[in-house]
Amino acid sequence: MVSNHLTIYQMALRTFTPSGTLTAATDLLPHVSSLGADIVYLCPVFKAESDPDLTTWSERQIASGTNNPKNPYKMYDYFHVDEEYGTDGDLKEFVNEAHRLGLKVLFDLVYLHCGKGAVFVKDHPDFIIRNEDSSPLVGEQWPFARLNYQSAGLREYLFSNIEYFIRDFWVDGFRCDVGDKVPLDFWEDSFARARIIKPDLITLNEGKNPEYLSSGAFNWCYSSAWRKKIQGLFRGNIGVEDFRAYCLTERNIYGDNVKRCTRCIDNHDTASDVGLDRNEKIMTSRGVDAALAVIYTYDGIPFLWNGVEFCDDSENSMFSNRFYGKRSAMDWSRAFTEKGEKRLDLIRRLHDLHHGSPSITKGYAEWLENSCPDDVISYRKRFGEETLTVIVNAKNKPLSVSVNAEIDSKYVCLGSGGLIGNGKIDFEPYGYLITKK
Repeated sequence: MVSNHLTIYQMALRTFTPSGTLTAATDLLPHVSSLGADIVYLCPVFKAESDPDLTTWSERQIASGTNNPKNPYKMYDYFHVDEEYGTDGDLKEFVNEAHRLGLKVLFDLVYLHCGKGAVFVKDHPDFIIRNEDSSPLVGEQWPFARLNYQSAGLREYLFSNIEYFIRDFWVDGFRCDVGDKVPLDFWEDSFARARIIKPDLITLNEGKNPEYLSSGAFNWCYSSAWRKKIQGLFRGNIGVEDFRAYCLTERNIYGDNVKRCTRCIDNHDTASDVGLDRNEKIMTSRGVDAALAVIYTYDGIPFLWNGVEFCDDSENSMFSNRFYGKRSAMDWSRAFTEKGEKRLDLIRRLHDLHHGSPSITKGYAEWLENSCPDDVISYRKRFGEETLTVIVNAKNKPLSVSVNAEIDSKYVCLGSGGLIGNGKIDFEPYGYLITKK
């Protein structure tokens, strides 16, 4: 069984470096390793279809204004790296360097749809779903050709792709794009066969269906609703009671598997959609710090979007690259600012806390009552003789709060603006306190 103490760093080549290449990203893998992350999830790097016909573009692609015909999630060739990013050899070097640094690598499998002119369509017309007139059936949300899972040949073709990545690129696992929309029996069969080759294969479903977890096909899944709730909370759109209610509902949905859900406030979709209204600006960097304290201690798998480690607030369009549109790469200069240096230190300390606390990875969150129930998050986690207590001011205002728990200042391991006295905690805006006993 894959451990739940692992943490994920999502890397999109178009935003990670100005050049957007695998070689440039490989050179910066020591930076990712220095953060304490365990896994690099690499957004799609395989050949995307280049079609100037706007009717084949997604709404988001058009709205980006970049005029880039290549959507990295509209696949043309599953077996070769897109020349925009480099070569197949460059990808092997990337994985090799990651492994040398102790990092695992996940590739992105986009198996719901492909470009209408994908390399296999002409020779295998049954690999895509077709209309009565034999034209490709396209999805309502994305105007791409939908893969036909009624075809045994398609299923075998895609499994051969998975096998190729494991045998030839030594990849550690896969993040599966909109995995809930792909038949579960395909994942079950393909990953069972893949685990014969690689028993410790890691599989992450970009989906929320609990059956995809309980079936054993996937180790982890997304929890997009949780992300929306915590982002809404720290952006000031909802209160803690709303967030807490969802957390309790989620526990009912997933049961003990709730620890197998990812926890994040940003990813390639959300960062691309907001333009310049990044979390660092709307939530403030202090708000992001407080949210990260929850992400690393609540039940689940911490998941970082590239750049959050130094408070990046630049536009991150997934459709902008060195050829099209304005560049939307991370602003690496932020790492040398006071805020950036503090965030880097916080991320490293949170990784150490997550990896070194059995109560986080093996215990379950027990919500604690407090005197400001709509403003303050408070829970504890216990395992063996260890107890971790987390108290977070989720509002951009100072406040004093009493919590129904024994809080001793000598057990504080991380904090920002929390002063303990007279049975109360005085918090600055977005202050937080984590104790471990």
